[in-house]
Amino acid sequence: MFKTIFNKLLITYLIIIIVIISSLSFILSYAYRISIFNEKEESLNFVASKVQKVANEYNDGELSRKELEAYLNSLGYITDSSIYILRLNRNDLENSENLQEVNEFIGGSLIDDLDNVLQDNIVFRKEVYSEALDTFVVFLGVPLKINSEIQGTILIFSSVSQITSSVTGMNLIIWGIAFIALVLSTIFIYINSLRISRPIKIIDDAAKRIASGENTKDIIVTSQDEIGQLALTFNYMKNKLAEIENMRREFIANVSHDLKTPLTSINGFIEAMIDGVIEPENYDESLQIIQEETFRLMKMTNDILELSKIQSGALKLSREHLLVKYLLENIINSTFMGAKHKEVSIELNCQEEAKVYADRDRLKQILINLINNSIKYSSERVCIKIDVANKNESVEFRIKDNGIGIDQDKLKFIFEKFYRADKSRHSKTGGTGLGLSIVKNLIELHGGIIYAESEAGKGTEVIFTIPN
Repeated sequence: MFKTIFNKLLITYLIIIIVIISSLSFILSYAYRISIFNEKEESLNFVASKVQKVANEYNDGELSRKELEAYLNSLGYITDSSIYILRLNRNDLENSENLQEVNEFIGGSLIDDLDNVLQDNIVFRKEVYSEALDTFVVFLGVPLKINSEIQGTILIFSSVSQITSSVTGMNLIIWGIAFIALVLSTIFIYINSLRISRPIKIIDDAAKRIASGENTKDIIVTSQDEIGQLALTFNYMKNKLAEIENMRREFIANVSHDLKTPLTSINGFIEAMIDGVIEPENYDESLQIIQEETFRLMKMTNDILELSKIQSGALKLSREHLLVKYLLENIINSTFMGAKHKEVSIELNCQEEAKVYADRDRLKQILINLINNSIKYSSERVCIKIDVANKNESVEFRIKDNGIGIDQDKLKFIFEKFYRADKSRHSKTGGTGLGLSIVKNLIELHGGIIYAESEAGKGTEVIFTIPN
């Protein structure tokens, strides 16, 4: 029953509406019933006041007994009630024969009420069973006062059938309206539940299609509520998954190509040596090429493993406070920074107090990779300028070269895996296309950011930050 959002919404709302409408109907019915009896009580009290008046007139001799009885009968007929005037005191209550006529209406249960009335109290009972009438009656008892003295009681009995008929009629109206309201509410709840649950069903169907490998269009949901936000988030997730899938395919294609090229070269030289195409005296040159291609394969494999380790969160940093200038001077003076057949000059501008909280080896890896890139993609005379300065709660590094530069439309892709701005230079530079992606991931792992500014033919400047 509650397996779907639609059923949950529909049934929950229906239960709430049924409870509310039923409660209101019961309250209205009960309130109307009380109101009818209150009106009846006021009406009987008014009749009692009239009876009190004519009783005094009769006592003063202004009315005959016959006229009194005629008046009471007429008043009782008009008000659909039976009216009695009893002249008695509390001692008379001990002799029930005096009350025989009245007892026929209430089955002998009048004594306590008469005693209460004779104590100058008004007694009103909504439903008292009358054996004579074989029905329930409304009963009102008030003191009979002659010359301001209590000399008996005025008893008025009125059948509840008219009241019951009125209450029943009103109940039919109330419950009829409640039924119509319930039907209309059910229709509205059904439509509203369908409106709320339909986008969720659409998202569910789209998720199943994506899980089965199908392509699906963006979900269109016009609402501005949480479901609309869910649809936007789902579309974003779907597009990111498609982007990741494309990157995965491109990654596999690039890895396959980059692995195949050196393997083909190695295999070709080995086959040539086995078949005797390459003479033994030329083995040294061939073996050197094989070794270079092997090193290239090893570097690519290490880069892929390292990038995977970073992105999976397996790489842990060993951070310490480092003086940047000292670290950079050691890197610049190291032997592996040399470049074959190139004249390299590096200008360093670094504040003495510049200090970062970073992993020493990983920061060296970042700087070496960026400086090597500047050398690799520059002309014969390489000029590199390195500026380091404190900026807010980080240290900003700027590495600028006079290399070939990068076109603006390609600049935003340079930190992606296997991306090369100039693919024609790949064989010459020997890059794997993973270096800058590793650098970006290492910087972000430190909590910094990296971006580049460049212009084709005028060099490139890479800017990144590391928290201090």
